[in-house]
Order: sequence, then C-alpha cells, then structure tokens
Amino acid sequence: MKTVAIVGNSDSGKTRLITALIKELNSRALKCGVLKKASEEVELDKEGKDSWQFMAAGAEAATVLTPEKIFTIEKNKASQTLLDIALERFAEVDLLLVEGGKKESAFKKIWRLQKAADFDETKAPEELLALVADEPFPVSPRCPVFQAEDISKLADFLLTTLEPLEPLAELKVDGRAVPLNPFVQSLLTETIKGLLRALKGLPESPQRVEIKLKTGEKDEKPGRT
Repeated sequence: MKTVAIVGNSDSGKTRLITALIKELNSRALKCGVLKKASEEVELDKEGKDSWQFMAAGAEAATVLTPEKIFTIEKNKASQTLLDIALERFAEVDLLLVEGGKKESAFKKIWRLQKAADFDETKAPEELLALVADEPFPVSPRCPVFQAEDISKLADFLLTTLEPLEPLAELKVDGRAVPLNPFVQSLLTETIKGLLRALKGLPESPQRVEIKLKTGEKDEKPGRT
C-alpha cells in the first residue's frame, strides 16, 4: 500500500483532487482508499437509529452490514494515529489518499493551492512531495508542480515516486501500535524468518506472518480446604 496526504486550506480543492485521482486510478484497475482527518467532531450516525443506540448504551464499536456496504462506528482512542488506522484498515488498497494531516510526519504530502500567490515556502508542510495548483507558477519551487487538470501525470508521479507504507514488521502491545525503526524491523523480521525455516510444512518464502502472544497471565493455583 502506498499513501499520500493531500493538504491545504479549506476550500482549496482537496476533495475535488482526491475524487479525480480515485477515478483516474480506478480506470487503471487500481484500488483506492480515503482517510479523512476532521478538525472538529462530525456526527455521521443519526440519533434514534439502532447503531446510535448501541453506541449510546456504551458499546466500543457498532457495525452494520448491508447487501453492498459495511458501516462501522467506534470510539476514537487517544493513542490512535492516522498511521495506525492506515495500516490496520487499508492494507488491501493500492493507494491510500489522506485528506488533511499536515502535521503527520508518516506521510508524504501534496500541497493543494488555488493560486501561485498562495505559495509560501515558510509554510510548506514537512515531507512535501509536490504542489497542485489551478494556475501555472511563474517561478519553480523546490518540488514538482502539477496543474489541477493534469490528473494522469500526477497519478503517474505518485505511483512511481511513493514507497510502500507497510513496514517490514509491526508490533502491538495491548492493541497499541509501537513504532519500530528500520533496524529493529529488519532484526525482528530476520529472526522470525530464521525460526520459521526450522519448522516443517511451511512455504519457503511466506508473504505474511502473524504472531500473537499472550503474556502476564497468572497461574491459578487450587485453594486449600
């Protein structure tokens, strides 16, 4: 999975850009996902509906399955980041488009501008990959610039430039993702691969390995009578 965040001011055209990219990538038989970061609370559920009643009663999450869609509403955990959600929910897509998340260092960013005059390098987001604007730039900035209508060229650029987001190894402790630097990821991966080679009946080159450990359980000793 590759990921890019589309950032910019309100009404700068972020949603229109994401919609156009989805259509372009779908025409290439690629699967897209969208993760939007809202600056204020948004109520998608309606009061009185079954799912609303489940959450109001204290459920941690409520999922509704229809013939065509799946709706899930759950409480936001304080420790949960956009990166956590991206890795947990969107592993099967080819490209995840994040709307917002200017301060999220985990994602490369496309800065959506309406006018060239809106560009201020001192306000550029970190991990800036390219700019998308509605008009040409008189002076080239330090990154590529695409016109808003050049969706095909932008899609080509993203697919060839972005690196997969999925890490070599992931660690979760009690449901919370623990960041691992590249060295630790490589060390953990090679250690587990070495253990797997000692087991019989497994593929020589498995694509995905999942391990779950239960720790901290106290042995119950029968009481004396």
